[in-house]
Amino acid sequence: MTGGGLRLTTGAVAGTEGVAARLGERLRPGDLVALEGQLGAGKTVFVRGLAAGLGVDPALVKSPTFVLHHVYGSPPRLHHLDLYRLGPGARIALLDLDGLLESAPAALEWAGFADLEPWQPLRLLIEITGDEARRIEAAEPERAPARLVAAWRAAVAG
Repeated sequence: MTGGGLRLTTGAVAGTEGVAARLGERLRPGDLVALEGQLGAGKTVFVRGLAAGLGVDPALVKSPTFVLHHVYGSPPRLHHLDLYRLGPGARIALLDLDGLLESAPAALEWAGFADLEPWQPLRLLIEITGDEARRIEAAEPERAPARLVAAWRAAVAG
């Protein structure tokens, strides 16, 4: 762990899911986790961990690339969105992010494709550093709510 508790490197899929589960335990409705990284970086793996931390069976988590949005749990415990098919400059008004966040936290893959500033997400960059190793770093933490940054620090600390 480096970067003041804002960055860590995991050595395997289980490590990525584990840190995400610890973050998921601390999420609540209104929280937005914005995930960025190249194809295969582990964004959906991270969401599986978030789901586990929120008490949702991680086996239910699938990439929402073709449907844009999955809801896990009833009542909703996690919204999972993916902007890949919308591409850069994605217009997300029709996704009703405000309405979704009222019911549960949300994880958004390919978050860099849209302007998310109004929602003050915790932006996490996932970078491939080996076969299963990933570096995960909070980007621009000063733009996220302090509570979410503290939740990420606690998740990184274990």
